[in-house]
Order: sequence, then C-alpha cells, then structure tokens
Amino acid sequence: MFSFSDIIGQEEAKQRLLQEVSEGRIAHAMLFTGPEGSGKLPMALAYARYLCCEHPTPTDACGCCPSCVKWEKLIHPDVHFVFPIVAKKAQKKEVCDDYLPAWRRLLSAGSYFSLSQWLDEMDAENSQAIIYAKESDEILRKLSLKSSQGGYKIVVMWLPEKMNEVCANKLLKLLEEPPQQTVFLLVSEAPEQLLATILSRTQRFSLSRLKEEVIAQTLQSRFGVLPEESRNLAHIANGSMI
Repeated sequence: MFSFSDIIGQEEAKQRLLQEVSEGRIAHAMLFTGPEGSGKLPMALAYARYLCCEHPTPTDACGCCPSCVKWEKLIHPDVHFVFPIVAKKAQKKEVCDDYLPAWRRLLSAGSYFSLSQWLDEMDAENSQAIIYAKESDEILRKLSLKSSQGGYKIVVMWLPEKMNEVCANKLLKLLEEPPQQTVFLLVSEAPEQLLATILSRTQRFSLSRLKEEVIAQTLQSRFGVLPEESRNLAHIANGSMI
C-alpha cells in the first residue's frame, strides 16, 4: 500500500517523478492537481514514501526497510498529515492530530476517496471542514524537530484550498523560507482557490483523467467485476476511480 505499483494508471506521471528523484531534482514544495479520482493523493503518498525509503529501487520503494514498515501503518515520525477537519465544541478538536485515527482508517481502506467520504468518517453531519489557524502552529512545531530517521521531513496536505486565511499566510512564510530537508506535498482539487503567492512557490504536477480501459481493467483485476459490467461502469465513471 502507498506504493507507485498501487496507483491506477498514470504511468507517465510515475516515471516523471521517479526520474526527478534519480536526477536529484526534488522540489521543496509540490502541488498535485487534477480531476477528482485521478489519483492525486495516492501519487503524493507514493512519492513521499519513495523519498523516505532507505533502499529505493528504480521503480518503487523497497517495501521492507524500517521506513516502509512505518509507512504501511501510517506512523512514520517524519511524515505529517494535514487535512480539513470539523471543530467539535464538546471536544475542542481543531488540529488534525485529533483525527489521525480516522484518517489512518480511511487511508488504509484505500487512498481513492472524496471529501464527502472523509466527512462521513469524521461524523461531520452538516458541518463544513476546514484547516484551522491552529494547524499552522502545529506544522511549525513539528518541522522544528530534528528528523528522527535522518532523512526528509514531509508534510502531506490534502485540500489546501480549505485552509483558514491565517493558516494559509503562515504556510506561505514556510514555503518562502523552508526548513532544511523539508518537502511539502499539497494535493488540491481547486488550486485556483489558493493564494497566488502559494501557487508561485510550488512546482505544479498535474494528473489527467483516467482512461476508460484502465478503470475497466482495474475493476476486473482488483474487484472481480465481469468484463461487460466493468466497461459500462468505466464509461459512466468519467475518468474517476472514485
């Protein structure tokens, strides 16, 4: 799980990322964009895992080093997840760490999911999920710590367009003066809603819609769907695995 081999389609995109790493061209901030269900989050996760891997192969993370083992359980100490949450007054939950068990549960079930599925996982009811101002202080605190594994410190931010204005401005300062050996991976459904100054400080990595035949083949091989039904489903999926 969380490997390039788990990503559906997007072979050219995978090769592009692998080539950039092999050439030492690792951007300190990347913005993964593309239609819903194209695999932006799985791609960012696989890339993060590859950067953390102690014995990467030319095509993927090794899957067995201590770093990869921690990744399987989503407990790598140098990888920090940021995502929209719902503040619950009774529990005063306003930082992502409060929702990590739910986040790990959803990711472990499969990294192709929508915001509405995440809201259901949080029992958000009719509340709107955002990334609160307090989160920027958490990011600063975590990145001030020394890398426990001696490699990169990575922030994976899903749906950065949901950031509170205060949080967005503090993130901008971090992107302007990034800590050493730190990589920010932003995964956005609506990049046009981000601050222009944040956009200008990230390297954009765009994914396209999945091809119908790729979705049909995946439905057959991974989920046992019959060929004719898989082709019908792939047609109405409109390029989205979700």
